[in-house]
Amino acid sequence: MTSKEQARLAALSETNMLDSAPDPKFDRITRLAAITLDAQTALVSLVDAERQWFKSCYNFDGKETSRDEAFCAHAIESPDVMVVLDATKDVRFVDNPLVTGAPFIRFYAGAPLVTRDGHALGTLCIIDPKPRDTFSDKDRIVLRDLAAGVMTEIENDMRKRQVQDLSVINRELEHRMGNMYAHVSSLVSILDRAEDDKDSFVRRLRDKISTLAETQALLARNEWKSVSLAELAKTALKTFEPTPENESISIQAGDDFHITPRAAFAMSLLLNELGTNAVKHGALGADGGEAAFSWTQAPEMRFHWQEKLRIPRVAAEPGNGFGSMILKRIVPKTFGGEALFDIQPEGLTYSVTAVPDRVRLPV
Repeated sequence: MTSKEQARLAALSETNMLDSAPDPKFDRITRLAAITLDAQTALVSLVDAERQWFKSCYNFDGKETSRDEAFCAHAIESPDVMVVLDATKDVRFVDNPLVTGAPFIRFYAGAPLVTRDGHALGTLCIIDPKPRDTFSDKDRIVLRDLAAGVMTEIENDMRKRQVQDLSVINRELEHRMGNMYAHVSSLVSILDRAEDDKDSFVRRLRDKISTLAETQALLARNEWKSVSLAELAKTALKTFEPTPENESISIQAGDDFHITPRAAFAMSLLLNELGTNAVKHGALGADGGEAAFSWTQAPEMRFHWQEKLRIPRVAAEPGNGFGSMILKRIVPKTFGGEALFDIQPEGLTYSVTAVPDRVRLPV
C-alpha cells in the first residue's frame, strides 16, 4: 500500500462515515442526482481498503461491494468526473460481475468526493442499465456540484462531532481538574499565612504545584479514574533519591491498590513534604540515612513513613509551619484519619490512618 493510499484511508476513517446509519440529507442528494440526470440509480460510495460501502442508495439494494468490482475505485483516481457510456465496450469493465450480472451496469458517471487536503474518499455516482451516447458538459457540472454538496455535508458532520467532542472534553477537564485547582487554592491560602518571606512563598508554591502536576499526569494516563499507590509513591519520591544508582528510599512492593483522584493529590503532597523534610533535616540529608514508605489495609488502613539515621541526632518536635499543616491537618482531614509523629534520635516516624472509602477506589 502506498503512502498516498494510507493517507487517503486515514482521511476516510476520520469522517467516521463508514458503516454509519442512513442519513436523510445524503438520501436527498442521491435522489436529486438520479432524477435530475435521468438515471435509474444514484449512490454515495465510500471506497475503503477492500470494499466500497454506500452511505446512501437511491433505487439500489445492498450496502457494499468488493473494491475489485467497484467502478468508483477507478473514479477516485480521476481528477474529474469519470464517465463510462457503455461498460460492455470498456476493457476495464466488460467482464465485471456488476456488468455481466445484476444490476447489469451499462452507463456510469462518478464525481470524486475530495477533501480539502486532496484525498478522494469515494464518489457521488449515477448508474443505469441502458448505455448512452453522451454525457454533456452541463450534466458533468450538475454531478460535480452535487458531489461538492455531499462533501459539504460530510465536513459539516465532522465539524459538529469535533465541537461535541471538545465540549465533552472541556466538561471532563473541568470536573477532573477540580481537585487540583482546589488544592492549589488551599496551598496559596495556607502558604500566604505561613510564609513571611515572599521568595520562599513562591519557591514552595511552585514546588507543590509541580508535585500536583505530576499527579495529574499519572491520573491522565489512567483515564482520570484512579492511580496505583505504589506508582504514585515512586513518582513522588524519585526526586529525593541522591542518585539513580544509590537508592535510599524503599517503597512497599506488595498489596498495591488504586486510590481515588482526591486521595492521590493529598498523598502526593504528603510524600513530597516528607521527602523534603527528610532531605533538609532527616535521613535523606545524612550520610547513610534511609527512608521507607509502606501501608496496611487491615485491620485498619494506615500509611507509614520511617526514617533511619546511621548517626543519631537530637530529637526535635515538628514545628507549626506549612509542612506541618500538610502532615497534621490537610492529609488527615482528606483521609478521614489521624496523624502520629514520633521523632527519635534514630529517625522520624510518621503515620496516618484513613477511612478506606475516602482513599481506596471502590471495587
